[in-house]
Amino acid sequence: MSDLQGAFKSIEQELNAKFLERHEPIRGLLVGLLARQHCLFLGPPGTAKSALTEDLCSRVGGTYFRWLLSRTTAPEELFGPISLKALEQDQYRRNVSGKAPEANIIFYDEVWKGGSTILNCNLTLMEERLFFNDGTPIQVPLDMLVGASNELPESEELGALWDRFALRYVVNYLKAPASFNALIKGANGNGQHGRTTITREQLQQAQGEVNQVNVNKVAHRLLTLRQELTKINVTTSDRRWVKTLPLIKAYAWLEGRSEATDDDLAILAHTLWTEPNQIAQVRQIIMALANPYDSIAQDKLDEAIELYQKAINAEEEKATAFGGEANAKLKKIAVDLDKLAKEAKAKGRSDERIKDVLHQVVAWNKEVIAKCLGINL
Repeated sequence: MSDLQGAFKSIEQELNAKFLERHEPIRGLLVGLLARQHCLFLGPPGTAKSALTEDLCSRVGGTYFRWLLSRTTAPEELFGPISLKALEQDQYRRNVSGKAPEANIIFYDEVWKGGSTILNCNLTLMEERLFFNDGTPIQVPLDMLVGASNELPESEELGALWDRFALRYVVNYLKAPASFNALIKGANGNGQHGRTTITREQLQQAQGEVNQVNVNKVAHRLLTLRQELTKINVTTSDRRWVKTLPLIKAYAWLEGRSEATDDDLAILAHTLWTEPNQIAQVRQIIMALANPYDSIAQDKLDEAIELYQKAINAEEEKATAFGGEANAKLKKIAVDLDKLAKEAKAKGRSDERIKDVLHQVVAWNKEVIAKCLGINL
């Protein structure tokens, strides 16, 4: 892994330490930035969607534009006011200084709320990297547009905007009591974490290296994946399929690879679903193709979550019984995951995701033992 790849991994680790239970959206932001693709966060207010994006932007050289959209948002707020001097010359030209057309990263909160003029301008910004100023196309330096909303788009006219977000993440409130305690105590935001930064030039170098990643060994997998998704009635636009290759390249680069492997298909679990109720099925199909070991680990994680939540949320009189059951089963899951990681490594497959799940299961079991059984390890 090069120093530049190491810097991106450090940023990822630091963000994970600060924004708990957000490892997938964090990876998505980095992949989107490197692939120059757009990212959408769906979730209720107060789930750190804007804070996470802003923190990343502060670590990356370049300009950042942020705006909260509403039904009354005027184009001038996003794209700049009309130049009075230009009007005197019968030109309808905007002064875009400090506005969205000059930004490297844009964050729109309540992204579906803008009017039709704003929608059309954003579509061109996102897809063609162009802004038409008095009819003259201007190339914009946009690397990534991040959208956030607590709802899905309702009208058909928003379908094109929805389709342009190559990466989609559902972001929920913190689930683990330990994460919540850390949030309340301020342990995840008191400045004790490192702060790796990269320059604009370094980002552009990284994007160039990402573009050179070889995907020949995995490109044929996309046809198989498309066929499998069709069987469960998940249809993805041709545009989105084209965007999968840059995402795979960026994911591979972040893992220190110059040639993509099946493991790198994992990022597509956040790309190919169209309705939230499809997420689990799509993930299962992709993980089985990308890394069967990761698919098994996900099943173990789902089992562990159920045990953990049942014990942690048990009524006082049932806590000991539920805690004892969860402790025994979580220990067994941890042993299985440890064996699975070793088997994956022996077969030349990535064991990183399995180790992440193992770490989470062990942490949950410690919480269960402490709360339900009164034993602090």
